[in-house]
Amino acid sequence: MKKKEIYTIPLNPTKFFDFQGNAIRLCTINADAWGINEGNLTVTTTNGADFERKYGVANNKSTSSVSNTALRNAAAELLRTNLIDLYDHSILNNDDISAGDKKALHINYLGGGTGITPAPVTTPMVTLACEQMSVLHANYSDSATPGTHAKPKNSAFCELWYNVGGTPPEGPGDCTVRCNISRSHQRIVFEPQDRSKTVYGYAHWVNKNGKTGPWSGLITAIVP
Repeated sequence: MKKKEIYTIPLNPTKFFDFQGNAIRLCTINADAWGINEGNLTVTTTNGADFERKYGVANNKSTSSVSNTALRNAAAELLRTNLIDLYDHSILNNDDISAGDKKALHINYLGGGTGITPAPVTTPMVTLACEQMSVLHANYSDSATPGTHAKPKNSAFCELWYNVGGTPPEGPGDCTVRCNISRSHQRIVFEPQDRSKTVYGYAHWVNKNGKTGPWSGLITAIVP
């Protein structure tokens, strides 16, 4: 069984500064070889430059202020969303990227399923909420605790497999796009031409050993 890939984007501003610069540089250099989505990379690069400017102002003793720190943090949050979109759609599970480059991109492998942690037995309950143009927010809860947005104990993320448009898939195996939902309300960004199309998907929990739980039922939403 192929090991599950997972990535972590640092929250610390200094570590995030280094992470985003390295990720954007590697993706730019290898864009063609890795099949990087040009639109996603362009937006990420533009917002990366904006974050770096605001980071420099906020971290300079002569210009540091509460307002400039707030601007830096807002730019970081927008860029973090862009990086999640870039990783989920172009980097994660991309066989054209070498193991060395994946390590440089902070991609790690979950265990192959031999650990002592048992596979999840519950199912994610996922809704895709429309809040802004060309974006859906993936909100999840667990079938055992439907009143909260908490993942089951020892779960690493909710893995969503989906298609955009076409006929409803007969099962997860018919879905061609995969992304890791590590927190509820995470954004999934779509192309402009996907607007008004139906998203069809399935989700399951993946634990820290890479073991997977049962699939959810069919999830649907319209791209706004």
